[in-house]
Amino acid sequence: MKRMICLMSVCLLLIGAFLAAPYNAGADDQAASAKKPPTPEEMKQIMDATFGAMIPMMARMTEVIVETLLMEAEKPETATRLAVFKKNLYDALIKQGFSKQQALQIILNTSVPSVTPAMK
Repeated sequence: MKRMICLMSVCLLLIGAFLAAPYNAGADDQAASAKKPPTPEEMKQIMDATFGAMIPMMARMTEVIVETLLMEAEKPETATRLAVFKKNLYDALIKQGFSKQQALQIILNTSVPSVTPAMK
């Protein structure tokens, strides 16, 4: 998990550097752009080129993140920790006054901790 967070941080830094590159081209470019902002068409061209160049890097990052998530999910200790989480949540719900059926429904509809909010 720490390795994945570190990888994600590095990827975000690379994306930031990549996006900042057109703005750090040189003093002459900066002086010229300070005098005259790009037209909407020029800005569209810049954005299209930037995002087009990012697609392969983003695709690779996604592959690495998914692979890392799957490797973590395969570990028996991950299943144990998730079971402990669900059991603790169930017990806490019962303690708070929910019926067993209500607690079970909440457990079934509660996502496990994840870096992707849509995972259940």
